[in-house]
Amino acid sequence: MDDAVLSTALARAEQALARVERALAARQPAAARDEQLRAKVREVVEELDGLIREAAA
Repeated sequence: MDDAVLSTALARAEQALARVERALAARQPAAARDEQLRAKVREVVEELDGLIREAAA
């Protein structure tokens, strides 16, 4: 394999690895994501409960 082709492939692999590392670093911790999800579920359940009460009235 040509050295230039090998160097290009290695550079692309390093760039891809850097993108993955940045993406992982930007991720929120699992606990924060879980709490956000719980908050959204609470909101939806409250809204659904309100709709059910309105429909029953």
